[in-house]
Amino acid sequence: MKKITSILLLIFSTFTIAYAADADSLNVIDAMGKRQGAWTLYGRDKKDPLFKPEAKWQEGRYKDSQKIGVWIEYFFTGKKKSELTYVNNRPNGHAIMYTENGIKSEEGTWVGSRWVGDYNLFYEDGTPRQAFNYSQIGQREGPQTYLHPNGKIAITVDMKGGKEQGWKKEYDETGKLISEMLFVDGVIDPTATKIYDNSKPIKAPEEKTVKSDAKVVSDPNFLPNKGVFNGEGDWTLYRNGQITMKGSFHLKKLVSGEERIYNANGILQQVKIFKDGKYVGDGPLPTEANK
Repeated sequence: MKKITSILLLIFSTFTIAYAADADSLNVIDAMGKRQGAWTLYGRDKKDPLFKPEAKWQEGRYKDSQKIGVWIEYFFTGKKKSELTYVNNRPNGHAIMYTENGIKSEEGTWVGSRWVGDYNLFYEDGTPRQAFNYSQIGQREGPQTYLHPNGKIAITVDMKGGKEQGWKKEYDETGKLISEMLFVDGVIDPTATKIYDNSKPIKAPEEKTVKSDAKVVSDPNFLPNKGVFNGEGDWTLYRNGQITMKGSFHLKKLVSGEERIYNANGILQQVKIFKDGKYVGDGPLPTEANK
């Protein structure tokens, strides 16, 4: 009896070890033709001329051909490009983006095609640059903070529905308050603006003396939506297939409309609204970046 029990235990142990070894194997396709367990994808899978066929492109885990857990993507140089958390084959969780030099550039929670919750942007040397909060639909919501490279606060402002709301305060690199601007639904109230000199408020400049900050288009890489861009009238301009500016132009300046700001990974970060040649605040991020 003891001999039979020992044989059964040996068989069970052997089966367990074999199963574990198989479960930990790389790039496994099961009998149903589905990807399972740890996988590494290479340049030959991406078919990008910048990637050598044997260069690592992505690595992570599959369950029934669905990406799960943390997946790491690499630049063709071999440095990390991103770390995304997947649930049922869709990004849903903690995410980190990197520059081509391998330095963290963004971090937060990425769901579907947008950031939600706490989000941090970093300078090129990896020091914190912005601390934002996004709603579940990808609009900036609540306290927003910009930082100087030395770590001191540069700007604080609240957002509601993707628009600046209340007092926006700016500080110099020593931490001294230099200006306060009042926003209502993303539109600045110039009569309430306060500019400080040696911590003493002075009268805000009259509206007519404010220098125009209309956006001038001089980059030949912008592609217009119709014909050759002449800088007059209504236009929509693109770069790399993404809208960069649209609205009314005069002398190649965006007079009324919006400018869209993207990060290094082509993700829309900000929609700047211009009226009468002046930047008046941020608009909500569209659900689809090119709409």
